[in-house]
Amino acid sequence: MANGYIGAKLRQARLDKNISLDELQQMTKIQKRYLEAIESDNYDSLPGTFYVRAFIRQYANAVGEDGEHLVAVFNGEEDLYPVERIKRPEPELANGSRKDIYEEEHTPNRLIRSLPAIALGLVALAILIVVFYYTWQNRQSDPMIASPNTSISVDGISDTQTKETSSQTTESSTVESTESSTQETSTEESKESKMKISLDSESGDDVNMTLAEVKEPIKLDFEGQTGPCWLGVMVDGAYIYQYTLQPDEKQSTTLPANVANATIIIGAGANVKIKANGESLAFNPTNTALRKNVNMTITYQENN
Repeated sequence: MANGYIGAKLRQARLDKNISLDELQQMTKIQKRYLEAIESDNYDSLPGTFYVRAFIRQYANAVGEDGEHLVAVFNGEEDLYPVERIKRPEPELANGSRKDIYEEEHTPNRLIRSLPAIALGLVALAILIVVFYYTWQNRQSDPMIASPNTSISVDGISDTQTKETSSQTTESSTVESTESSTQETSTEESKESKMKISLDSESGDDVNMTLAEVKEPIKLDFEGQTGPCWLGVMVDGAYIYQYTLQPDEKQSTTLPANVANATIIIGAGANVKIKANGESLAFNPTNTALRKNVNMTITYQENN
């Protein structure tokens, strides 16, 4: 039996492949103590000769050696290969201390982490320079608004000229006051002359509205929305206007003079917007095709 050859051969192959005994145990499913016994050629520690041959073959196959040859050597059937000296990998020597190596490896990272702080510092410095420059410029330039001259010369100005100046100032103030009063009066008149619309009641399909202080003629404007809408306008029980309005379409009609009552009949009221003389008629529309009657009571402005 080749004492020292088989164990040394297998151990050297394992070391060359950088495989630990724990890893080899996972690969071969052979207990670690049996692997150590094989490497030491301590075959008496194994359960029997059958297991010795089987373990040698499994070990050899895992590390890339010829298992059949090693089993033949164990049986004394083949000559030994020359015993190779086990070469252990020599540890690598680190140049310099651990501190030097750490600082060398981490110096770029430290610089990168410092970049945001450096950038913020440069921005702050640039802002300070700009503020200082504009402050200096403002101090060097003359003020845009000169101080009023407190010294007033009255030599050569007669009392007549002083009175004329005062009179012109008074007249100018009077004209400005008159124009302002005229504008205010015009604004008040326009407010007073605006048509007033009120929603008196709304019940079911009937809407009752009052249009007061109306200027003739009354123009009704219709604007289509998201769907078609049927329109009709009745005066004294008779239709004076009928139309089917399409989405985004605009139509209009004018009521006869001095009409005191009129009714707008709508189908699908949510699909139309109605205005009287440019003022919206606001009421609760309906999305159905059911009829909606908008009854209008109309009073007109008195002619001055």
